[in-house]
Amino acid sequence: MKTIYRTHTIIKGDTLLSIAKDNNLNAEELKAYHNSRVEIYEQIENRLPFTLQFVVLPPDGYILENGKEVWGNKDEPEPETVITQFYGKLDRETPENELIYGVLKTIQSGEKETIIKYKVSVRFYPENEETYNYVTVNLISKIFINDQVADLIADQMAVDCIESIYPVILKIDRNGLLEDVVNHEDILQRWEKQKKKKLQYYQGRIAIAYFKLFEQTLQEKELFFSYLQKDWFFKAFFHNIYSVYRDNDIDNYIDFSIIPNTKDVEYNVAKVANKVLKNNRMRIEIKGKCSDARNKTELTNGAYFHIEDNKQKKPVKGTFRAIYFLSPKTHKIDSLYMSCNLKLDEYKSGTITISEITDTTLEKNHQSLFLEEDTNGENEDKKSSFWKRIFS
Repeated sequence: MKTIYRTHTIIKGDTLLSIAKDNNLNAEELKAYHNSRVEIYEQIENRLPFTLQFVVLPPDGYILENGKEVWGNKDEPEPETVITQFYGKLDRETPENELIYGVLKTIQSGEKETIIKYKVSVRFYPENEETYNYVTVNLISKIFINDQVADLIADQMAVDCIESIYPVILKIDRNGLLEDVVNHEDILQRWEKQKKKKLQYYQGRIAIAYFKLFEQTLQEKELFFSYLQKDWFFKAFFHNIYSVYRDNDIDNYIDFSIIPNTKDVEYNVAKVANKVLKNNRMRIEIKGKCSDARNKTELTNGAYFHIEDNKQKKPVKGTFRAIYFLSPKTHKIDSLYMSCNLKLDEYKSGTITISEITDTTLEKNHQSLFLEEDTNGENEDKKSSFWKRIFS
């Protein structure tokens, strides 16, 4: 979540101690807080630098304890916890600028856990705003699997296939739901060029069969569009959150691709929209339980449909939850979390977190942060620091 900081403009005679005292803060706590949020040349050591123009303060009403923002008024509830429920149609405005998001997917199957990280850019175009928009989604980083660039041949081939679909241009309706792939022909042409290069690198029957299988999905536009709709990023980001909210908004159904190579699993969910008093951001929460007709055996075996005469009719237990934070006024997605699980003999769980990157340094350098060739081995500290800043 974004924090709205305050600043104290320095005037003649100001000292760190006097600024801290005026704001009911500890001077050392304030110094550490300020230094962690400014460039190195704006940091405070023993005294205020002559060129310093402002000191960063915590949000109004908060004090500092051990480097953390703590609500200072014990007689009033913290604004972050005060919400008002939203009713009616939630609209959105078309963002004018390119948006950069960090994406983190966690896949759990039994005891095996796989973490996938990457960055995307999203740009909306206000074509015919009354009925639809175009939006371009582009991959702007390498794809990291368990904090490493793909090294296994199977992972490398999978990543190469995924990268070939970007940039993808989509048509969305006024509510932000996917309608069509606009640049399907361009993606096919790009894949043909990539495939020739990759088959020179990956030699053998397995590579040929793998690429042929991917190509079958890619060639048919409807099949490729269905593939995109199953992808967790597109499922979460272009979800039906811009809708009508009312009391007891239940009996909504969500399908999630938690088991590969079969029909998505169905969950019966309720949706609630709230406005956070502290910053006027919208908070959308969606949660519910598995309502899929297929039983445990059928889901384990990847069956597409439930067989009526199957003796085992006990439903499979599983939960779904999603939380969205939207910007005030525009209702642009600032961050989201979507997760679901299934309690099969081999526990299944899928989680995706998408968070906007607003750090100006990262925005300026997003084209080169991770796209360069890994000739010397990427700086692991830099990568870890980057993802920690987004998702911690």
